[in-house]
Amino acid sequence: MRNFLLVFLLFLVFPASSYAEQKGYKTYTDIGELEPPTLTISQVLSSRDEFDRKIFTLEGQVGDLRFKRMANGRKFTLFQFFENDPEKRINVYARGFVEGIENGSRVRIWGRYSKHKRYFLSKRKNIMKAKKIQIEGIPQSGQSGTEEGNTS
Repeated sequence: MRNFLLVFLLFLVFPASSYAEQKGYKTYTDIGELEPPTLTISQVLSSRDEFDRKIFTLEGQVGDLRFKRMANGRKFTLFQFFENDPEKRINVYARGFVEGIENGSRVRIWGRYSKHKRYFLSKRKNIMKAKKIQIEGIPQSGQSGTEEGNTS
């Protein structure tokens, strides 16, 4: 009985100490070059069932960039990802705050696409969880194509 109690106490102590530390994630932009995409955003959106839960690379432009925190303090980045038409877009989620990204940036993303994703009580469509992000071009301050009210 004493051994059982000792083992039980060890299981209680070790997991609690590992949760106390803040988990550090790799930076998305320190990954080197990504291979050129073979797909476009419009191809993915026209055949959503075919690409659901698949991992691939896409290239496009960033819009509606938001940096947020969860209730437990974890950071994440959300943005809309499109080619030419902002109405045909994929919503991108990335852990942590992605450094060096701005509204209007041209980026290449490697990640997993899901046609539907459920978060607690809400259901989102066209979500891509970014695993790697390569920033190809940052808009100049003189260009204002999609940069309306940038508050970040």
